[in-house]
Amino acid sequence: MSQKQQQVLRIILATLVGLALIFELVRDSQRAGDFIGYINAGNAVINGTPIYADYLNTWPPFFAVFSVPFAYVDAVSPLLVRLIWLCGIIVSWFYITKSAVSLTNGKELVLKPSDESKAIWLLDWKVFIPLLLILRFVIDDLSNIQINSYLLLASLFVIGCHMKQKYLAGGIVLGFIIALKVYPVFLLPFFMYRKAYKLSAIAIGTIAMTVAISFMVFGPTEGLSNYQNWISNKAMGETILTHKNQSIFPFMEGLATSQSRGLEVHYNMLDLPAKTVKMITFCLIVVFALLVAFRFRKPKTMSQVVGQFFFVLAAIPVLSPLAWKYYFVFTFPLIFLQFTRLNDKEVEHKSIVKWLFVAAMVLSIGSTDGILGARISDVLEVFGVVTFAAICLLLSFVLSYKTVPKE
Repeated sequence: MSQKQQQVLRIILATLVGLALIFELVRDSQRAGDFIGYINAGNAVINGTPIYADYLNTWPPFFAVFSVPFAYVDAVSPLLVRLIWLCGIIVSWFYITKSAVSLTNGKELVLKPSDESKAIWLLDWKVFIPLLLILRFVIDDLSNIQINSYLLLASLFVIGCHMKQKYLAGGIVLGFIIALKVYPVFLLPFFMYRKAYKLSAIAIGTIAMTVAISFMVFGPTEGLSNYQNWISNKAMGETILTHKNQSIFPFMEGLATSQSRGLEVHYNMLDLPAKTVKMITFCLIVVFALLVAFRFRKPKTMSQVVGQFFFVLAAIPVLSPLAWKYYFVFTFPLIFLQFTRLNDKEVEHKSIVKWLFVAAMVLSIGSTDGILGARISDVLEVFGVVTFAAICLLLSFVLSYKTVPKE
């Protein structure tokens, strides 16, 4: 295609994406979404009622305290608070992309075409195509009025702080997001593995501070009860066995127990107790983590370190006991990195890496309701289609890891 034809195509695609985002903004601001869980948690704190009486509340006790301001604004205007939250998600994606670009190749993301060697345009194919590849999960995050995009942005901020040796800011933000919604906790042991002890210590101190704040709000007895309830019934409770949960845990239970993940579809090869399967899954995760740690030892460049962190971000929804589809926005930095690396002729095992990447994108995008219909899409999710898409993406990085990117 000529430059002019490419410009026209970019404008058409960007317009369609913009219209889709505006549509979601208008539609979702008038819906309860998962955001109602945040409001209910905040209202429970305000009214002094048990925060876990609402089944929607699966978050640590500090999240309920964090939600109090939203509950107050919701009491004035539910439309306003949702509109602000959704606009924030859309704006955050510019900064998510900006962070991914900066961390990957050191370039500045700009909103208009630029010929500068240190700048890259938002609609440059190297940036715009990865955004199109993640759009499905961004739309899911918007339609459910979720917090995952904000958590991804904060995680990238923490990684940036680590790279710039800004340990205080990075540690505080990491501790804060772990206290809100625990699944970014996977970053903490990886920072320790990278010997970022100052940042890790500050993060742990921040988590302790949020616990202290929760105890001050709820009182010692209720505060302790809340954390015990959350740990035993939410964090370490039974696996939520549904096709909507695309973590590795429900896939393994579907494979090794007689239980169905939904739609009465069974694919089990064994009939073991659920607790046994959960323990086996934990053991497999530990073995996998040790193999990856061995693979990631002694990185030669800062680019490889960044890639390691992007890998961990993409692994989070797979390894979390609970992972709805919109959690997979966390795969975007690795999608961007791998898309960039596939243009590098020096990538090891390029053919396999390419096909794993393509498989990941086909599985994640091609399995949507809009393409296959709700029934077929749900059946594929029973078999863990999104889970395997993320695993293919992770494998594509592991195989290409030893390639030294151009600095």
